[in-house]
Amino acid sequence: MRSEKNLKSFMRTAVNWRYLGLGIAIIAILTVGLQFADIYKESKEEGKIELSLKIEYGESIKENLIVENHTTAFQVLNKTHKVEYKEYPLGYFITGIDGIRQNETHSWLYFVNDSVIMESSDKYYLSYGDVLTFKFLSSEESMKYFK
Repeated sequence: MRSEKNLKSFMRTAVNWRYLGLGIAIIAILTVGLQFADIYKESKEEGKIELSLKIEYGESIKENLIVENHTTAFQVLNKTHKVEYKEYPLGYFITGIDGIRQNETHSWLYFVNDSVIMESSDKYYLSYGDVLTFKFLSSEESMKYFK
């Protein structure tokens, strides 16, 4: 009889610990979620956007940045890297990034959220959460995006 009471008491305690653990997990998840919401809210209120910049030449370099709202792809790249470009009536054409220059077989192409952009980088305004990627591609690789 006594061991049966001890078993029931133990089971109640174990169930209570399980609920306590579940409650702590829920509180932790909500706390992390609210922190991200606060970061998002703060950056929106301050007129800033958060985005990622990737440079793909051999090894991939990725940077997470917070920039002013109404910032172009060119401005983001130029702020963080040494950029060479030519100016044309339709906008800037990137000819080099960090000393890696276009040549007869390769050139720079840029993407936003994995989609090639058919607009000059100085004309394309980024949005919150965008992933801006500059890739150094062979002429053959580049042409598949223009079919």
